[in-house]
Amino acid sequence: MVLFVILNIVSFFDLLFILLIVYYGFKFFLRYFGPRVVEKAADKIYRDLKAQEDARRRPETSSPGKITVERTDRKEKIFRKNDGEYVDFEEVK
Repeated sequence: MVLFVILNIVSFFDLLFILLIVYYGFKFFLRYFGPRVVEKAADKIYRDLKAQEDARRRPETSSPGKITVERTDRKEKIFRKNDGEYVDFEEVK
């Protein structure tokens, strides 16, 4: 019985030791590699936004006499007679 208690205590300290190693390892990793990971992600976002902005500002090349059609994706709502009645609700306090 005493041996069983001693083995449980040793197992507890092993678990505690492993958890401390994992905690400090994670802390070490975040301290030294976290800023680099965040910096790379921010740099990638910056490059993507810069590429989008350059593409938006780049003039479109079109040959003389060529017809271009610019469409907007706006669709007006069309109500039919059988759709029912539209009621605008107001909040009453």
